[in-house]
Amino acid sequence: MKNLILFLRAGLLAALLMAIAPPASAADCNAYAGNLLFGTISLLNGGVKDANSTINYGCSASPGERVLLCISMGADPGSGLYAPRRLNSSGNYMAFNLYTDASRSAIWGSRASSGAYPPVPVVIDFYAGEYYKKGTLTLYGRVNATGQTGLPAGTYDTNAIGGWPMSIDYKVIPTSAPIDCAAGGMVTSNSTYYIQAVVVSECRIDSSTTMDFGTVFMNLSQNVDSTSTITVTCNGGQSGNGYHVRLGNGLYASGQQRRMRGSLGYIAYELYRDPQRTNRWGNTNQQGVAGTGTGQPQTLTVYGRVPAQTPPGPDRYADTVVITLSY
Repeated sequence: MKNLILFLRAGLLAALLMAIAPPASAADCNAYAGNLLFGTISLLNGGVKDANSTINYGCSASPGERVLLCISMGADPGSGLYAPRRLNSSGNYMAFNLYTDASRSAIWGSRASSGAYPPVPVVIDFYAGEYYKKGTLTLYGRVNATGQTGLPAGTYDTNAIGGWPMSIDYKVIPTSAPIDCAAGGMVTSNSTYYIQAVVVSECRIDSSTTMDFGTVFMNLSQNVDSTSTITVTCNGGQSGNGYHVRLGNGLYASGQQRRMRGSLGYIAYELYRDPQRTNRWGNTNQQGVAGTGTGQPQTLTVYGRVPAQTPPGPDRYADTVVITLSY
């Protein structure tokens, strides 16, 4: 009976030792990025628009272990490219990119890029009494307006793809091991975050030329015609409404009749939208010239006519007309 009791005690001790034995070492990591918001972008002004976001990461492991954490930014889901990446607005695409440095010279890539655009490695050492460690990284974004001035106004973001893809890959490595994000045996965790840029509707009047009817060495017994040009630039679409260029009646109009003034009186003239000079170019959208911007300069022709009339006398006659661009 005594031998049986000793045997039971030995079995109980073995079971207890098995229950308190430590599990095999492992790490558990996570990371997430905050929204990357470029704000309002003026494409016609050119240049670049930068924005930053913060990536928060954390890992748990046992004291004495080293964890390699590789943070990847996914390629463009539509094209599969890392340069450029794109934001979508109703089927229109704005180029942008993500960088690891404040000078925006190193594109933030992923393990899937085969080394062309690498991810960012982070090494975390766990010392005595440390079981969880965390940190942050800065994600740098840039939109370059060059070559994109024809984009329609609107909100360009990641809603259509459910957020921009990012992933983390991690594993415990020996302290003497190289820092190699291409190594196998890693655990992968995927997430997404929101990116947004808002393109505003923009138009500008680049230039206009003087309408010169020249010198008439006779009475105005027949029409005298001339033309001038107005050059405008608008970014495309204008929220679907396009733009309108309107012309005022001038400084000396009598009702709707435009007039040029000289020291002796007035000479009537008119401005038109068509070469036949049948459609008056007025100061309403209905009487103006409409268009849709392309992001490139667009030249509009103004057709002028001084109809046959009896002038007050020889002199220099002139008027000033206000150009209004609405969008």
